[in-house]
Amino acid sequence: MQKETKLEEVLRLTLESLREKEYSKETLLRYQKKFHVLNSLAQSKGIFEPSDELFQEYLRDCNNKYTGKFSILKERQKIRVVNLIRSYIFAGEADTSRRKGLSVSDRIQTEVFRKELDKFVMSLKADHLQPNTICTYQRIAAYLLIYCEEKSYLSVTELCSGDIRDFILYLYGYGYFRPTSITSGLSGLKRFLALYPETEHLIMELPSRLPRERNILEIYSKVETDAINSVLSDDSLTKRDKAICLLLLEIGLRAVDVCSIKLSDIDWNKDIIYIKQQKTGKPLHVPLRKSYGNAIADYILNGRPACKSEYLFVRELAPFTRLNGEGSSIRTILLKMEAFAGISNKNRSSGSRSTRHNAASAMLRAGVPMADISAVLGHKDPSIVSVYLSTDDETMASCTLPLPGGVPNE
Repeated sequence: MQKETKLEEVLRLTLESLREKEYSKETLLRYQKKFHVLNSLAQSKGIFEPSDELFQEYLRDCNNKYTGKFSILKERQKIRVVNLIRSYIFAGEADTSRRKGLSVSDRIQTEVFRKELDKFVMSLKADHLQPNTICTYQRIAAYLLIYCEEKSYLSVTELCSGDIRDFILYLYGYGYFRPTSITSGLSGLKRFLALYPETEHLIMELPSRLPRERNILEIYSKVETDAINSVLSDDSLTKRDKAICLLLLEIGLRAVDVCSIKLSDIDWNKDIIYIKQQKTGKPLHVPLRKSYGNAIADYILNGRPACKSEYLFVRELAPFTRLNGEGSSIRTILLKMEAFAGISNKNRSSGSRSTRHNAASAMLRAGVPMADISAVLGHKDPSIVSVYLSTDDETMASCTLPLPGGVPNE
């Protein structure tokens, strides 16, 4: 039997360290494949020990296999592999911690203001607001408290006439909100100001009318759809992420509803997923199609960590809790899918809102009645579906009016 090299020993021990941290079998298999790629590269270069030279060579090729273009996602994955190996060499165990970016709330420096924000969030939860609404309200209140700190205020009650107007301009100036997207945030700001008798009069400074943005919705092109289908048919994504992407693309579910699906919500005998929509509170019965149904079954049987969580989709690393229902977890998964497919998200929206538009447009092009599309997407108002007409080029073209007098001869 051939004796293992020093590199092979380190790779084996790093993988064992990951196994001890209760990584799922699927995740361990993925790292095993990545370690195999690194070891094969080392053998081709005649390198038998971990070294900076080997790691630099490994990080040199970060191109997407579908487009041939540089992939930031592939680079990050390779950096993750290198960091795990280096951490094992340094400390005798793989350091699986990830640096978490600061949220808006984390940027508040003053203890008094942090407590005020916590008090506000508790009041929102006591009123049983939806998680997405709480997230938006918390965000704009946090920005207001940061604004107060920059003004050297010691208390929210020091806000005075003109401050709210300046604060809204402050939000626009830093790009935190736009006039066309701040409406829901202002509702939260109104609630926050109403908490204090000294600031309640400032509610009068909130704008009563704001422009509403009505964009022509962008969906995946045929080329992009083909690339996505290729990604979903190979092992680029984990079993969990594949199942989630198929649900989003084919049914158009909201992110929070995907995160809220429980194992008990799936009726395998009747092929139905029972969902209570978080936004509307209305029940939605989703047919269990073969595509995402098989993907969900594969995830449960071969990819889902052994845990006590009642929710279908859980974190891939311990603690195995429910995915973030405010949408950030789902958006990260979709961005990963797009990156593997070589789709740039520059100047376009990404997230479950985009996949809802895509699913609706696909149903519209397939001739599904708008009332049925509205029912599948769970809209309160069926007329809302008309916005998806803007994604259907053929339907839009049929709505154009001829030029008066016709087209002049040249």
